[in-house]
Amino acid sequence: MELLAPAGNYEGFLGAIHAGADAVYLGGEKFGARAYADNFTGEEICRAICYAHIFGRKVYLTVNTLIKESEFHELLSYLEPFYKAGLDGVIVQDLGALLAIRSAFPALKLHASTQMTLTGYYGAAYLKELGAVRIVPARELSLEEICDIKNRTGLELETFIHGAMCYCYSGQCLFSSILGGRSGNRGRCAQPCRLPYRIAANKKVGKEQYPLSLKDMCTISFLPKLLQAGITSFKIEGRMKKPEYTAGVTALYRKYIDLYYEKGADAYRVSEQDLNKLNSLYIRSQIQEGYYFRRNGTEMLTMSSPAYNGNDEGLLASIRKQYLEEILKQPVIMRAVFKKGESARLTVECPARGLAVTVEGETVAAADNRPITEDNIKKGLLKLGNTAFCAKAEDISVLAEEGIFYSLKAVNELRRKGTEALEKAFIPTDRKQAALQKLSMARGEPEAFWQTKGFRILISTEEQLQAVLAERVQIDILYLESDMPGLSGKMLSACRQNPYISSVLIALPPILRKQDVEILSASFSLLQEADGFLVRNLEALSWLRRRNYTGRILTDAGIYCFNKRTLTFLKKQAAGFCLPYELNQKEIRQLLDGMDASGAEQVVYGRIPLMVTANCIAKTNGRCVKGGSADKYALKDRYGKDFPVAICCRHCYNIIYNSLPLSLHEKFFAGRLKAAPRLQFTVESGQETRSVLRYFADTRQGTDCRPPYEEYTLGHERRGVE
Repeated sequence: MELLAPAGNYEGFLGAIHAGADAVYLGGEKFGARAYADNFTGEEICRAICYAHIFGRKVYLTVNTLIKESEFHELLSYLEPFYKAGLDGVIVQDLGALLAIRSAFPALKLHASTQMTLTGYYGAAYLKELGAVRIVPARELSLEEICDIKNRTGLELETFIHGAMCYCYSGQCLFSSILGGRSGNRGRCAQPCRLPYRIAANKKVGKEQYPLSLKDMCTISFLPKLLQAGITSFKIEGRMKKPEYTAGVTALYRKYIDLYYEKGADAYRVSEQDLNKLNSLYIRSQIQEGYYFRRNGTEMLTMSSPAYNGNDEGLLASIRKQYLEEILKQPVIMRAVFKKGESARLTVECPARGLAVTVEGETVAAADNRPITEDNIKKGLLKLGNTAFCAKAEDISVLAEEGIFYSLKAVNELRRKGTEALEKAFIPTDRKQAALQKLSMARGEPEAFWQTKGFRILISTEEQLQAVLAERVQIDILYLESDMPGLSGKMLSACRQNPYISSVLIALPPILRKQDVEILSASFSLLQEADGFLVRNLEALSWLRRRNYTGRILTDAGIYCFNKRTLTFLKKQAAGFCLPYELNQKEIRQLLDGMDASGAEQVVYGRIPLMVTANCIAKTNGRCVKGGSADKYALKDRYGKDFPVAICCRHCYNIIYNSLPLSLHEKFFAGRLKAAPRLQFTVESGQETRSVLRYFADTRQGTDCRPPYEEYTLGHERRGVE
């Protein structure tokens, strides 16, 4: 079992290694999901890899953001020096990045980030096909679900055991992005989930609290259960935190993991003193155990305050002294030979790592007056202060002929060559070359492909469906939510026979876990009566593929497509895709330029889903509605804005929508849209649905009218995200 620690800077990396981490994950100057951490320069990353390997540890680099087309060409050249230095693995979110890295650096292990929202066997198996050797599943999964993935795929699994928790399924959060332009998918989350909100149920507004702020996770009390589950790597969260946090938390988990292996589960006890230490190291309010043994619950939340506890300055000072002020040294053995007329030879051996190297220096000359002695040479070889190596005098043997001359400067140079050669010996032999590729695609005019006058419309309720049918507008694709009340074979048949509707597709849930797959499998005979499916995650895409489904499959905006490499891949997997919410109009042009963009669509109206969550606002408000409720829930922020919340009981998740609808009507009517238009109805009433549809239909026909909503947002149409 691997203990994996975070490092926000080089000092934090040293603290993790010295405190007993088996591996460290860190971010560089690009493509990392912690853009505001100190992060590492390229030189520091290479130095960290070398230092870690000397002590038998590993380094993983985070490339866990979505990568835009304009920057994708930088990816491989950025990674190349780290690959050649022996980087052990790379943690990836972007599908295009994963495919490019696999092709260019075949010996580099690919870890699928928790940002990929992997929630079950099917998605994990799909990533395994694409080259991933390890996945970091969604933090919301139970231990039972994690074990199921492990047992059925054989993949390495890396799960979080300590630190801050996100309220939203990682990779599906647009809250910070839409509200403030700081995208969690780009490593710049502003954490609006830590702000106060009031829960409104049927317009009855509660008191101001922190219903989206989760307590920090701490699993040290039940580590044996996790160890027995066969998890590959235990991951500590915290690249934004101080080196003392990294070292202190790592040391305590190292202690108790070793205790388990030494004495077993029956003798496993965590002392009160050590629990207090963990509580004194940047813990937010109280601690909780994560989702390993619960689906959700108010007890997981910091309802009264999201602030961190005060830190024990004495403890921090003690941690600094023990783990940050001393550098580890790896013992080596040296053997040197000096013979007249021959090059000096030095062998440096690292017994702990089973490696040895031999280097040659200058030619040994005869001495004119003051010959160098074996003691002089030995003293020079012992000067290992700036390296990660150390040696005792008795571990250095020198064979030198009498009457030879060899300058002390040359001895120092020989020692330096020897230690540098030993450092390079830790680099895997398969890293000498990388198959760098040209990543840019051909440029040209995007293909105009949606010539139809119809719309693509997604609806969530039967009331919305009746409103859409009443308007009698041409619909290319009608998407029906799979858990829509009243969904039946009769409804599907009526929709497919409607002369205004070209095709009907079932929209699968945004999150698909083991229980959800079982629910959908039980109703698959009904669902496949539609013409196809809209999938929102890799789990659903892989599930349909493994059922040998041959109907139409389209991917939604939650399967992100930020670059041509991803677009090329998705076009082979599905008949169409939805453009992501976070690209602006210029970036969309860059993505589609020169590509066959047939099948692309863009949401031109609809509430943007800001969060998909395992925790439940209704339950937090004191009432689990189980089979559903007519109550309408919302979150009210400090400025009085209401964020509607959809309570999806069948699959037990919430969707928090933006306070305003997205509306790209100006772009749509001006003919600047490069994709088929989608109208997306989520929390709208039947009358609201009808008004919006009529507005778009009438205006498309040339009627001059105003939108039926006074306020709306353009989303990232103009501003985009960094």
